[in-house]
Amino acid sequence: MKTIFLIIIILNLFQYHSFSQDQHLIDSLQTQLKNHNAKKLEFGKNAPAMFDTTAANILYEISQACWFNDLDKGIDYATLSLQIAEHIHSKKEVAKANYSLSVLQMNKGNSHVAYEYCNKTLSIAKQIDDKYIIADIYANLGFICNLLGKIQEAQKHCYAAIKLADEIGYKQCTVIAYTNLGSIYYSQNNLPDVTKCYSYALNLAEKIDFKLYMAANYHNIGIIHADSGKYDEAIKFVKVALDINHEINNGLWEAYNYNLIGCVLDLQNKNKEALQYFLNCAKLAESINEKAMLSTALTNTGSIYLKMKDYVKARKYLNEGLKLMQEYNFVTGLSDSYQNLTELDTATGNWKLAFADYTRYIYYRDSILNAGNTKKLVETSMQYDFDKKQIADSLKFAKEKEIGALLLQRQKTITYTGFAGVVITILFLFFVYRSYNKQRIANQKLKEAQEQLIKSEKMAAFGVMASRVSHEILNPLNFVNNFSELSQGLVEDIISTTDETDKKQNADLLIANLQKINEQGKKAADIVKQLQEHTNKGTAHDYFEAS
Repeated sequence: MKTIFLIIIILNLFQYHSFSQDQHLIDSLQTQLKNHNAKKLEFGKNAPAMFDTTAANILYEISQACWFNDLDKGIDYATLSLQIAEHIHSKKEVAKANYSLSVLQMNKGNSHVAYEYCNKTLSIAKQIDDKYIIADIYANLGFICNLLGKIQEAQKHCYAAIKLADEIGYKQCTVIAYTNLGSIYYSQNNLPDVTKCYSYALNLAEKIDFKLYMAANYHNIGIIHADSGKYDEAIKFVKVALDINHEINNGLWEAYNYNLIGCVLDLQNKNKEALQYFLNCAKLAESINEKAMLSTALTNTGSIYLKMKDYVKARKYLNEGLKLMQEYNFVTGLSDSYQNLTELDTATGNWKLAFADYTRYIYYRDSILNAGNTKKLVETSMQYDFDKKQIADSLKFAKEKEIGALLLQRQKTITYTGFAGVVITILFLFFVYRSYNKQRIANQKLKEAQEQLIKSEKMAAFGVMASRVSHEILNPLNFVNNFSELSQGLVEDIISTTDETDKKQNADLLIANLQKINEQGKKAADIVKQLQEHTNKGTAHDYFEAS
């Protein structure tokens, strides 16, 4: 399985910045920093000449130059810029440093961290009324919120960016906002609006010679063509993006272009051409120290070699990609890697390793599914807690209201004590009766609310019990299903082969699988039996607590 990256770049430029991301720029800025006597800067030491706006701005610009080529170094420079800006109380420099950190964290895939930095920047930018920074952040937040699943908030931020950018004539931001709006429509599978947004952004980017987003939208339109099965058109557009990114030395997105072209060629079964693009992607990703992209490129390269039946090279690249994915716990990538390794081990007749890799593939595949199920369970639990709190608050309010009514009635009773004889008695009895009737009604409402609370708790407990039962039984059933599938393959191999040694090995594996199936079947039966015994005793909850 190939990983195709949808490249909606979140890079936003302040209107007064125009730069090329290359080593010459970084070297030049570092020379400026050295000349400013700030290269040896260490925050907290007595060096007042180094703590000024110039030093903070140079460090910011160095971090900005690292947005696509060395993210970790960029974060170091942006953090130091932020420390200086906070020390000299320069809100504008604080905003810029936070802004750079948001872009760097976004490019590293840390969406939640980037979201926090964006909100900090937006708050400061509003304080100093810098409309250009505000527009930039609105555009960025539109992209980040889309990744976090906050679709309505994402759209709101993009439209706010477009409105403000149009008001101040900030066309670069208009391009960015339309590009990010297209990514939102893409996540909703709204292809007509996606195409409109990307096309508009591309046309405007070409008019103002905004090369960075010319490349981004050529790439994204290429993806739309790939999704529609127009592979030749897709490659044509992405190659234009590749040329532009190479021209501006945008190493990170150039690597993404190589990967996408390789994926499209692979869909066309053009193995040799696809292989070259994946190798170029891996080489470039390694040169800019972009390990996530490198792991994907290595895995895709190994997959092509597997198709070409060059099993030695296939294992080499798949294992290298797997190592990086394990380092970064890239769950989706790990699932794909183990699936490829299972296919490789099966093709080379390494049944034991194939079984081990297949088991790991199932584990990571189920981890992805379970992550989604866990999210739903958490949301259900949170909703139950909220409903429970609401009922408790309602009970408390009703009780306080009734007490207040009784106190008011007592005051009225005391007021009328001066009335003579029969009138006082009649009024007293009337009020007592009315108080009694109100108390009776209040008690009835309280009882009904308590019954509703108990019913809600029982329903929630039933839901939790059902979830726990499915969780307890699911594992042994997964083993039974998986070993059954493998055993079926072994039986077919035994029938088809004439080699007695192979038959013996396959038979031994089959017996081992059947033993596993028997063990897991007994385990599932034992779980059900224990649960039934605890249910009869009314101690099912204790069973799960013990488990």
